[in-house]
Amino acid sequence: MTSPNEERAINLRMLTEMFGSEEEALEKYDEMVAIMEEEKVKWLATQYQRDRREIYPDIREQLDMLWHAIDDGDWTAAKAKTTEFYTKIKKVKEDNPKG
Repeated sequence: MTSPNEERAINLRMLTEMFGSEEEALEKYDEMVAIMEEEKVKWLATQYQRDRREIYPDIREQLDMLWHAIDDGDWTAAKAKTTEFYTKIKKVKEDNPKG
């Protein structure tokens, strides 16, 4: 496994070959590192979405729960938050909050 310093040196050599000068390679390397850091921040900020995706009931099951809530007359303002559809989705959201 290469160390971060070795990895940086390898990348700079490759970029120097591509761009023809070490100065331009350093500039491009710094730009790439900044972009990767921005993307890492975005990725980490949306971890809850990936966590929720694995836990939500299958969309067919969600639609079936919703249909039954409506068909049973439970999809009214007074009862909607007591349906299986609502309580299962709410639990996933509560267990995996945004940031």
